[in-house]
Parts: sequence; structure tokens; C-alpha cells
Amino acid sequence: MPATSVPAYWLYGERLTDRFPDALHIEPIVARSALHGWTIQPHFHHQLFQFFLIVGGGGQTRIDGRDHPLAPGSALLLPPATIHEFHFIVGTEGFVASVAETSLKRLFDAEPEARSLLGAPALLQAAPDEAQLQALATLMRLAMSEFGANRANREFALAAYADLIASWFSRAARGLRASGEPAKDGRAGLVRRFIERVETRFQSHEQLTEHARALGVSVPHLSRSCRQVLGHSAARVLQDRLMIEARRDLVYTSLTIAQISFRLGFSDPAYFSRFFAKRAGLSPSDYRARA
Repeated sequence: MPATSVPAYWLYGERLTDRFPDALHIEPIVARSALHGWTIQPHFHHQLFQFFLIVGGGGQTRIDGRDHPLAPGSALLLPPATIHEFHFIVGTEGFVASVAETSLKRLFDAEPEARSLLGAPALLQAAPDEAQLQALATLMRLAMSEFGANRANREFALAAYADLIASWFSRAARGLRASGEPAKDGRAGLVRRFIERVETRFQSHEQLTEHARALGVSVPHLSRSCRQVLGHSAARVLQDRLMIEARRDLVYTSLTIAQISFRLGFSDPAYFSRFFAKRAGLSPSDYRARA
């Protein structure tokens, strides 16, 4: 199917023109999933972060073409433009909090590292520890109580809950990406700028030397910064972005392997197939067949 057949919503099933006016929208998973037979079809959101917590039940999610199981204790971060779908077990309990990117400006201005930490999908199975999991569940319940009421200072309170929920996931994502606290010397900001630059240029296959020169640093410094902040090299940032797009095209479009390779900036489909197989463990055609 063509890529354009994957719809974009503000909230699932609602037109882009129906954008919610609040800093935070939060609802129980049952509220929307039960209406659709506990199956949420592939879609994505523009400029909208979503944060999920599974309390009971579970199921399966597909994120940018990759399948993941969901179980009680799963906490899921979905940044803007992530193609995702769900197949929930009937009766699954939990929360989904949706936050417009603009609502997190205060957090991103105060903690630039948070933007890069929240910039990639993350699934935490049986989240960091029981105390942290309970803290998130409490935040979600309090936020939903505030969302459903018409109290004084409601919008201010919802914005505060949006920051708190996003901060919880930012901390959890940091734990996944690095073994310790990143250095507070501007490296997080450098990594964020690098990721933003890659996002707009990944199809051009620019070398690390070109990225580093444009960012005003050396290649070794850029790579060290990525390892400290993300837990992996700058080269992997480039490769991972291409793999995300390749998996999306293989799962959600009917483009041929050759068409996908050319769209992603590869001049040789055979080289693209080797690149993909080395990182996915199977060929693009086999990956598509299993999707």
C-alpha cells in the first residue's frame, strides 16, 4: 500500500482539524480501544508525543515496522511521526497521555537533553523498578482526574502534569541509553543538534566529517558525545535513522526493494540489501514477508 495510506491524526480516529486545545490529553486505554475492537490500526501523529502505561492485560504493538509485546508494567514512549499500531488483549487497563510538542517547550528549554532523550521510541518492559512504576501510575491517575474536572487553574495544572510525565520518560530513556549521567558540558545540546541535522539530511548520506564540520566540532568529539548521551556512536545514529525509514517502507508501503533503496539515497539496491541484512539479521524481502 502507498505510504500516504497511513493516516495522521491528532488523536486516533479524529481529524487533524480536531486538535485538542489542552496542554495534556489523557484517557484510559479502554476509552478508545474498546470502540475499535481493541485494535488500533497503523497511524501517526504530527508534533505530538504519546506516553502509555499498561497496568493490566497487554497485547502487542508495532512501532515503525517492528513488533513488541506489551504486558503489565510496560511503559511506552512514542515521539512525533512514529508509525504505530496496537492489538490489545480485551479488557486491557492503563493510560495514554498525549502532549503537543509545543506544550513541552518549558521542559526542553530548561533541559535540552530531554528533547534528544524523548526523540526516539522506547519501550520499558516492567519499567525501571516497582517504586518508579507506581510513581508513573500515580502521576497518570492524578493527571486524568485533573483533565476530567473543571477546576481553577486547570490549564496550568495540566501543563505541569505534562512536564512531569515527560520528565519521567526522559529519565527512564536516559537509563536505557547510557550507563551513567551524561556530562553537563553542552554535549547533550550537541547531540540534539546532530540528531536534528540527521533528521533532515539522512537520505543524502552525508559523512560524519560533513556533519561534524557543520556543527563546529571534530568527528571524535561528536562520537564521544553520542556515546556519553546516547550510549552508542555517531555512526550508529546515521545507520539507525536509515533503518527506521527502511522498516517503515517495507511494512507500510508497496514500494519495491529497489524503489526503497533509491528513495533512501542508496545508488545500488544490492548494497542497500546488504546494509539492511547486516543490521536486521534478514534480507529486506524476508523482513517484509514476516511483517
